[in-house]
Amino acid sequence: MLKVNAQDPEVQRRGHILALVILGVALSAATLSGANLLDGQYEYNVPNAIFLISVLGLFVLNRLGYVVAACILTVALIVAASAVFLSGEDLAQTFIIMCIPVFIASFLLVPWSGFVVSAVVIFNTLIINRATVNTLSLLTFVTVTVIAYLLARSLDRINRQNRQRAYYDSLTGLPNRALFLDLLTHALDRFKSDHIPRAVIFMDLDQFKVINDSLGHRAGDELLIIAAQRLQNCLRPGDTAARLGGDEFIVLLDGVGDVEDAVQVAQRIAKALGAPIKLAGRQMVVSTSMGIALCEDATCEPDALLRNSDVAMYHAKAEGKAHCKVFSEDMHAQAMRRLELENELRLAIEREELKLYYQPKVLLSTGNIVGMEALVRWDHPTLGLIAPKEFIPLAEEVGLIDSLGRWVLGEACAEARRWQEQNPAAPPLVTSVNLSMGQFQSSDLVPRIGEILHQTGLAPSCLELEITEREVMKDVEYAIDVLEHVKKLGIKVALDDFGTGYSSLEALRRFPLDALKIDKGFIDGLSKSHQDTAVVKLVIDLAHAVGIQVIAEGVETVEQLRQLRDMGCDQAQGYYFWKPLIGEEAAALHAGSLRWLFDQSPSTEHHRNV
Repeated sequence: MLKVNAQDPEVQRRGHILALVILGVALSAATLSGANLLDGQYEYNVPNAIFLISVLGLFVLNRLGYVVAACILTVALIVAASAVFLSGEDLAQTFIIMCIPVFIASFLLVPWSGFVVSAVVIFNTLIINRATVNTLSLLTFVTVTVIAYLLARSLDRINRQNRQRAYYDSLTGLPNRALFLDLLTHALDRFKSDHIPRAVIFMDLDQFKVINDSLGHRAGDELLIIAAQRLQNCLRPGDTAARLGGDEFIVLLDGVGDVEDAVQVAQRIAKALGAPIKLAGRQMVVSTSMGIALCEDATCEPDALLRNSDVAMYHAKAEGKAHCKVFSEDMHAQAMRRLELENELRLAIEREELKLYYQPKVLLSTGNIVGMEALVRWDHPTLGLIAPKEFIPLAEEVGLIDSLGRWVLGEACAEARRWQEQNPAAPPLVTSVNLSMGQFQSSDLVPRIGEILHQTGLAPSCLELEITEREVMKDVEYAIDVLEHVKKLGIKVALDDFGTGYSSLEALRRFPLDALKIDKGFIDGLSKSHQDTAVVKLVIDLAHAVGIQVIAEGVETVEQLRQLRDMGCDQAQGYYFWKPLIGEEAAALHAGSLRWLFDQSPSTEHHRNV
């Protein structure tokens, strides 16, 4: 009943108060009208009816959102009614009854408007009607007006401060999430009548964390302020920019022709934010990742539009810096799958849905199988086999990589030890386990590995840890220290995916490595690309020069195998030999012949489909 159709929360608040005042006035007027009827004073019926109808009209006007107009007319109606129903002498003797319109004007319009009402009442009573002055009544009326002004001014200042804290970002002065969602809700409501599409642009400053960590939080705050100013300068009248928190900003485009209009605005914003910025005496260039979501039908919900733009932004970020993506339903499906996988992954270990597969490594000089690489797979009961490239990054993001990595390492070591116990006469194989970035950066990595080796009884020399270039190059000194401690345990270390562009040859010389693994992309290029062939040969020669063995990944053809042997590559693995084997198959292979005959045909018992 007291709902006010207004966008501004402050206007809504004042409208609610005015609605209560109007209802109070209407109730008083109705009571007075009833009393007049009971007393037989029928001459007041018409004025009372006019007054009540006017009050109800003001209530409707206020409810429609015209709060200021309703407030002014309410004050005018009360003042006019007092002049009609009361004589000038009555008013002069009892000015205090006119405090109601003074309070309404002071608290619901502007604080000084109470003085205007007081001046009108006094002028009408004493000047126009020439009523006799009651000094005490007049002084009381003026005192109440002054007090109302002071109270209203203090409350107005407090309300403004509270509103600023509640709806605006304290650093940039932009609207915050609460106000943005309110504005977005009203914009989508208007879409139902005008059918003009609305768009939301979600953006994230790519280099913000680096600047915060290197130049300090003061420089980071300065960057956010400059970004907010530049962002506002890019917008059209009627559009809204807000800061959601951290380095995340969002823009409401209140009316676009189509998605291309939104993309053009995003490009303009990217260009403005990408201009050089001077921070802490340094010139910086900051790029922005952006996601765009468009509302083109009446079913759009504010939270869904915000979520969709956020999803699109993260897809843009996944492609690298300074990208912009428009939301599609495929992105939503991927986001839902990610959420489903996250929830399911937390239970996968205890449900025994994770399984280890093993891919043999062949020593090319003899054809002997000398090792097994442990590869984790997720055998989901409804989604089927899920590749590690999908759930390993997810595990790192949600903080599950520690328990997952511990399980993989412990299971691989335990299974390798079982193979040795089942076939004590067979040469022990080296089991390779991949370490994720989260595991490698863990402070208790080395003690944990030692504990697992002790529990499983596997000799350190039978374990090889594989780390990627990206992991070791993030902090070279830290990587060297960790690898040296790992080597002291007697564990082998291999650098995985070598050649993908992160390596420093000087740092490589310093790493205590046993092997390099050449990325499959280069192996695929053998016999097809002179550049790839030259790179592979160079890597093999480089590794041998510093005493490191070379392992080729993803060998799939006999021609690749022959070239690698001719180049002096030490080991190889891939589908040409075997696909990844389940534990039982790997155990059977370990119990049988451990030698690959290079001149055999693919149909022999040792072929990769064993």
